[in-house]
Amino acid sequence: MLCAIEAIEKFMNMKHFSDLFSKLFIMFSSTRILSCAVALSALCLAACDEEYDLSKDINTDIQIGNRFKVPVGRTDTVYLSRIIEESETLTENSGIYEVTSEGNTSTVIDPFDDVEIHNFTPEIEDLIISIPQGASAGVEADAGSAKSSGSYSIDEELPREVQEIYCADFKGDVISTYLELSLGSLPEGTEAVTLTNLNMIFPDFVHLTNGSNQFHIDRVTLNAAQPTASYTIDIDWLEIGHDEQSHYIANGANGRKHFIVTESIDITTNASITIGESIPTQNIQVVFEYYMDDETAALEKIAGKFNTTANISSNIAINDIPDFLRSENTQLSPQEIYVYLDLDNPVNVTGNFSLDMTSTNKTQSSNASASIKVLPAAMNNILICNYQASVAGYTTVEEPSLTNLFQFVPDNIGINSDDLILTSTDNSQMIRLGKSYDITADYRAVVPFKFNNLNIEYTDTIDNLLSDLEDVADKTDRLIVRGVGVTNIPTDLVASVELYDIYGNILNGIDVDLSKFRFDAAPDGVEATNNLELALTEREGSDDLERLEMIVFIINAASTENITLRPKQYLLIKDIFVEIPDGINMTL
Repeated sequence: MLCAIEAIEKFMNMKHFSDLFSKLFIMFSSTRILSCAVALSALCLAACDEEYDLSKDINTDIQIGNRFKVPVGRTDTVYLSRIIEESETLTENSGIYEVTSEGNTSTVIDPFDDVEIHNFTPEIEDLIISIPQGASAGVEADAGSAKSSGSYSIDEELPREVQEIYCADFKGDVISTYLELSLGSLPEGTEAVTLTNLNMIFPDFVHLTNGSNQFHIDRVTLNAAQPTASYTIDIDWLEIGHDEQSHYIANGANGRKHFIVTESIDITTNASITIGESIPTQNIQVVFEYYMDDETAALEKIAGKFNTTANISSNIAINDIPDFLRSENTQLSPQEIYVYLDLDNPVNVTGNFSLDMTSTNKTQSSNASASIKVLPAAMNNILICNYQASVAGYTTVEEPSLTNLFQFVPDNIGINSDDLILTSTDNSQMIRLGKSYDITADYRAVVPFKFNNLNIEYTDTIDNLLSDLEDVADKTDRLIVRGVGVTNIPTDLVASVELYDIYGNILNGIDVDLSKFRFDAAPDGVEATNNLELALTEREGSDDLERLEMIVFIINAASTENITLRPKQYLLIKDIFVEIPDGINMTL
């Protein structure tokens, strides 16, 4: 017993206990507490007899200090310009990041089948002129009005693309038809037949070069010396499916459109007969022959509504986007999305595309659509945007659904259209039959990194903790990680952490308190400083604090306000140290 007391007195008088505590604190700070404690224990026990066991009679637990700090460094300054590397796809424009992807595509309007109209000149009935009652010999007697007609019998299958036809032009621009009037023979007593104000009335779909659908003869006289009279009737174009004439277009049995006409050509005229010495005893017959050089009328151009097989199909690759923006937890709502489409339409007909756009990455997909109008025979500069933008030289198509494409950052955006529908807006807009048309388009998609309701995620780490804490981690079950967070990002930043051992295994035996580990938004981008505190408490029965090698900070930027990502925005955690809040418990 005396030996033990002497040992304790000798220990207490060794340059005073307070000096020893200071030396021990310095040793702890240099992370050599365990070796110091072992040396101290050996020193004390050396003065005792071997038969004494101090652990039986003396409590050897010693608490040194009430707070113990171990500096562990700082994270790098996390500039977005370090995380987001510029590339062909991702560039900086006027201090703002934007994704730009471009390419080109083409499509072909296949030739429409030729259209030939048979039975285009119907047979016309002869004109019968009755001898007027009371006619006198040697005078011109008024025979009154006379009528004749002929019926069309047209049924022609139209090209598969045709939904409606407004008008059609003939090959050679016009088609010439011929009308011939003749007298087979003059009845006895008849010297001449005169027709005045003769009108040949075509169906409404026929347009003559005179601008109407009627051919007019003021006066023609047929006699023995001139028994025939011939006229050329030039037909300019056909209006065969527009407005009230739509009944000329019908669905065929095979689903194709047919051009069907059963209407008549009507002829009206006033007639007079020059009578000789005797009164004719029979009616007078005027023969009408209506014909054209060829048996068919071939169409060269047609205007109307045509559903072609031409479509746009392309893929925009979104490359070189930083990983933190591709996290499954990242949510985006871009303020501005621009799809520039420079489309060359060589056809003299207005086109309409319905564009379906699909964004995809490895786990997600989203859709948007837009309808675009392509002006005829022109380079069309079209801007499809999620708001009503104004860009010089471009016609804007506002389509809010574009925002859907960037609810996440995609790997690709597919652009596909339904078949191009060509629609004439007037009779001058024609598409040539038998001719193919190549449509080319250059596109460029631009997404500035301006977001509504932004939620992004990126990470940084503090590692090599095992060597910093190896002498103290087994002396406590609670650590506080403190630091100073500096940011100029204008949105709240919230952190979560993951803890790993030296082998990369996640440590689950430590409770983490993050209630005081968050970054307040930097107002107007002015640097904000935040005191950060992360509490780690080892669960009962766990030794995970002794195995702690790395803390991974997962920083989430969540904002309900508009935010723009810029290269000079940054995040930094500095002056990081680990504190043992209740001091170190050790056993001598």
